[in-house]
Amino acid sequence: MAPINFTVSPLYNGLLDHDAKLLKINYVNLQLQNQHIYTIRNINNYSIEEFKNRLSYESWDSIFSCNGNRDKDTLCLRIFYTSFPSRKIIERSNNNSRLTPGIRISCRHKRCLYLLTRDSDDVIPKNYYKKYCKTLASIIKEARKYIHNNRIINSINELKTTWNIIKKKETD
Repeated sequence: MAPINFTVSPLYNGLLDHDAKLLKINYVNLQLQNQHIYTIRNINNYSIEEFKNRLSYESWDSIFSCNGNRDKDTLCLRIFYTSFPSRKIIERSNNNSRLTPGIRISCRHKRCLYLLTRDSDDVIPKNYYKKYCKTLASIIKEARKYIHNNRIINSINELKTTWNIIKKKETD
């Protein structure tokens, strides 16, 4: 890992008798985990018509008179890239794989139950809420066990996978 180069200098704001410190970090190598970057192009009826329109305004005589296909390709690509600009999409993957859609729905239902029983003095809904919480907690615990057991069974190095699961639990 490269050393971090930084400078600290006083920042005089002129408002108070206390001055701030300005920290300028010259180089930081942040590794973003669990995300995939995709490049997509938005192709719709409007952009297709724009592409056709730009192609119609080009003078093709000089290109067809040349024997080089390279000029045709570069012209078409230039028009294509301007008509259909690329856009980067960052997709972050959710490591919380134990949260299945059913568990997510149950968590939302638990939240609704909490909001209903929060201000109530009725014992029956509160007991139902407590029982629902215990049941949901045990389901999440079993889902976590199931996911971890599958990861260990399907891994090449079971010991390393086990330690990675333990380390991940410490950071959660």
